[in-house]
Amino acid sequence: MPAIGFPVSRCVYLAGSFALAILGLFAIARAQDVGMSLFGTGLTLVSIAFALFMVKRGADSLWGH
Repeated sequence: MPAIGFPVSRCVYLAGSFALAILGLFAIARAQDVGMSLFGTGLTLVSIAFALFMVKRGADSLWGH
């Protein structure tokens, strides 16, 4: 049976995703070349997408979808 709502593990994954998104923003800000800025952009976008997926999954489990 899957966990309902937002258990501790889901909150830890959200916090890790937030930390990776911040790391990506720092990589964008400190980039000296195109490759590093693209890496930072990709890291930030993937982290935000993963966080939104985790929030959706938690909300779906709360409302029974």
